[in-house]
Amino acid sequence: MIGQIVSHYRILEELGEGGMGTVYLGEDLHLGRRVAIKFPLTKPDDHQLRARFLREARAASQLNHPNIAAIYDYGETDDGRPFIVMELIKGETLSSLIEEAKLPLARAVEIIEDVARALGEAHEHGVIHRDVKPSNVLISERQVKVLDFGLAKHLNAETLQAAESDARTLLATNTQSGTIIGTPLYLSPEQATGAPVDARSDLFSLGAVLYESIAGRPPFSGNSVVEIAAQVIHVNPQPPSVFNPKVTPALDRVSLKALAKLPEQRFQSANEFISELDHAGSALRESAPDQTPTQRITVTHGTGAASTLATLSDILRRPRFSVRLVILALVLLGGLGWGLKMMLRTTPHQPSAEAQRWYQLGTSALREGTYYKASQALQQATAADNNFALAHARLAEAWTELDYGDKAKDETILAGSLVHDRSSLSPLDALYLQAITETVSRNFANAIKSYSEIVDRVPNTEKAYAYFDLGRAYEKSEDVEKAISNYNKAIELDPQCAAAFLRLGILYWRKQDAPRTETAFQRAAEIYRASSNFEGVAEVLFQHGLVYDLQDKEAEARAKFQDSLQIARATNNLYQQIKSELQLSSVLRTTGETATAQQYANEVIQLAQTNGLENLTTNGLIDLGYSYFLKGDYSEAERYFKQALEYAQRNKGRRYEARALLSLGSLKMTQDDADEAVAYLEKALRFYQDGGYRQETAQALLLFARANRQKGDYDAALRAFQQQLDIAQQEQNLQRQAFAQEGLGTVLARRERYLEALTHYEASYSLFSKSENLLAITNSLINRGGMLLALGRYTEAQGVLAEASAKEVKVGNKQLQVSISVELAKAALSQRNFSEAKAKSKSALALAIASRFRGSIIEGERILGLATALTDPKGDGTRLCKEAVELAEQLKDPWILSKSRLALAETLLESGDADNALTNALAAQETFSKTLQLDSEWRALLIAARAMQSKGDSGKAREYAKRSAELLAGLEQTWGADAYRNYLARPDVIFYRRQLQQLTDQS
Repeated sequence: MIGQIVSHYRILEELGEGGMGTVYLGEDLHLGRRVAIKFPLTKPDDHQLRARFLREARAASQLNHPNIAAIYDYGETDDGRPFIVMELIKGETLSSLIEEAKLPLARAVEIIEDVARALGEAHEHGVIHRDVKPSNVLISERQVKVLDFGLAKHLNAETLQAAESDARTLLATNTQSGTIIGTPLYLSPEQATGAPVDARSDLFSLGAVLYESIAGRPPFSGNSVVEIAAQVIHVNPQPPSVFNPKVTPALDRVSLKALAKLPEQRFQSANEFISELDHAGSALRESAPDQTPTQRITVTHGTGAASTLATLSDILRRPRFSVRLVILALVLLGGLGWGLKMMLRTTPHQPSAEAQRWYQLGTSALREGTYYKASQALQQATAADNNFALAHARLAEAWTELDYGDKAKDETILAGSLVHDRSSLSPLDALYLQAITETVSRNFANAIKSYSEIVDRVPNTEKAYAYFDLGRAYEKSEDVEKAISNYNKAIELDPQCAAAFLRLGILYWRKQDAPRTETAFQRAAEIYRASSNFEGVAEVLFQHGLVYDLQDKEAEARAKFQDSLQIARATNNLYQQIKSELQLSSVLRTTGETATAQQYANEVIQLAQTNGLENLTTNGLIDLGYSYFLKGDYSEAERYFKQALEYAQRNKGRRYEARALLSLGSLKMTQDDADEAVAYLEKALRFYQDGGYRQETAQALLLFARANRQKGDYDAALRAFQQQLDIAQQEQNLQRQAFAQEGLGTVLARRERYLEALTHYEASYSLFSKSENLLAITNSLINRGGMLLALGRYTEAQGVLAEASAKEVKVGNKQLQVSISVELAKAALSQRNFSEAKAKSKSALALAIASRFRGSIIEGERILGLATALTDPKGDGTRLCKEAVELAEQLKDPWILSKSRLALAETLLESGDADNALTNALAAQETFSKTLQLDSEWRALLIAARAMQSKGDSGKAREYAKRSAELLAGLEQTWGADAYRNYLARPDVIFYRRQLQQLTDQS
């Protein structure tokens, strides 16, 4: 709007934004003065909003007082958008002064008196403000001004309706315009319960503002609207002097009287409030400048030892003392030092009551799965008592759940430094400290041991929570089955354990169990709603939205993310707000609403920057990238991953930089760019290894190994897979062991060391069989079948592939179906059953083309091309193999390319094109030689020899044939006698050996 002219006002710049509108600096073109112009945030056709704006203008315009911001004008734009023109005031809000600790007590009292005078003027005109809070009080160099009469009501029958509306809206969390009626921290009990409101409701709110101004903290607190409202209604706050010892008894009395629950027990008018406040503040104004509320006086609740030390210190500072006194002091100090050491060894720290209260709230929030709430409470606990080791440890746990690894590590180190000897803790507390430390350090095997011992030690009332903690440890170690088992045990003991239902919903979805996923999410939401746990409700909605998004159910996902975002905004939960907005942006982009999607994404980045949540935004951008990655939109995924990488590098978020690199590496592998994938993954792997991130290192090693395998660097791939296997075995992580064994098998299979590959595939199958991962089990069977075929063990191979086919029907995975057809086609080709090979390869090719499985398309064309050429040299065999080579060149995978060239060379030779057959055979042979693929290399040299024979170069033909025969004979030493004997019995090997024999005989 900058530069626009509205009515006779020119918009110059934006001054700020609040819950209801944006305020701009404007110029009155008629009078030539600067003004403030307020516009609403929502749509012009929002009749409720227009009514509120008009009400604010009317309420404030009839009030003429030096402490009330003057209203000059009200109008509407051409499209019906209302605006208010106000007095321009330059200064700071009271909330800023409180936050920055710039408010001496005497000045705080003066400001509250001025606000009371403004409210008194409003009350005399029959107007109540209904939204008195520090951010609505502006302090300039000359005056205190009260702003925003947008919630004001006249003192008549309308007030009852207003109060009822406040209570209903509070319980519902949001108004139609998306803002809370009143601010929960400053609501009066009448507003919170729906009772009639009058001027004394404003005075209660003003009492809350006074309390915060002199104590440095609000009188009521909580992590949700309902929690705050419950305190407003039921809890009497402690005197402000508890938090700021400079507060006088008189100020304590004024503050607590203003906050009386019953209106008749409060001040009955603003003048009465001012009179008593002025009397309480007179002593302050006469005294020297005092401390601000946040400058705390440290009160030492000393032991006898501490008192003695203080006394000795006083004695030693005196100008006159005797030698005997000094010696006595030294002896006492020595004894006290020894005593203090013993105390540190044996006496656990006793946290303050305030710290203990916040610790219990934080621990409960952790168990409820509301980690943002937990982090807030535990920060309060450590602020109340910085020596509370378990509070620091639990805060580390909360930061870990919120994915703030650096903060978690700092808190863990601090917790450890506060406990010089864990034997000084109770056995259970020592176990919890150990378990949390291991979790933050990502040593999940040890964390599982500690939590398992905790389960055995805790009383029955704590068993459910202990099983939940154990389930989280298993989930973090990616042992899904044991995690599910422990969550179910927690629910058996406590059917109201909402967090366990939430985690079950997530894990059931990973197992593709949709009915159980829905049931678990529904039950979690019901329990969270029943206990007014809004963070929990928002998290269920968010996770449910993710599930719908992965199912491409955009409408359902959008609804869940919008509901989650609405609750997060209402409860000021920035963590959930950012997550929900990012995912909502993703869904909107998918549905074509790109402008709105980008708006959400930009809002999130700005919100995170403002609130110092850069790491959360980086993580969110990566999650957004993955949502596009999973949908196959690779360009959009790469855009988000690179944006996250730049953001992390700019803000020095090393861990999130590594995660972005890992994501880009995984994406580049999918895009068949192995070289670039390795470059990204190598950087991520180095960071994880140097930083001791065991789980992330294992994941990076797996991707790094696969990328190097795809690149053709088999030595690097073998090293990485072996390192990953070593880590998985140390952590007793069966799933990671299975994937590492499978990876080793694939590399050895590519190197045509079939017997060794089979051993690893069998180990992988055995490990996967201990889980219910039917997809992985079926894939392992296919791998085993392929190796048995390569070794000529057809009967065993047919049985294994038949078992894989039976399991594939249950899984319903097209890639598995294609892979089985490809292996069966290879078996038929190996047995020179060309009609069967063509039928199976055509079936595989049709499925692969429909599903765009490029690797399988190449394999299908290669096998079909060979089978066709060997039965009909003039047929389409050569064309199919040429297409396979062209596709393989795009994949940039040397193994697939060299295999395709070998097939093309054979089809060209069969069709009579000896020159091109020789070129392709030698190109393939060069790759086979580098990668030690002896099985393929001897056959490539055989084709080269046959091509030379056709060209009439007998000498060169004999040379190639001799080298081929030597490589074939060398296989016995590489594979062993039994494997070699089975291999020689393969029909295709028998056929090729006859050709080789003819060439060598001619020599």
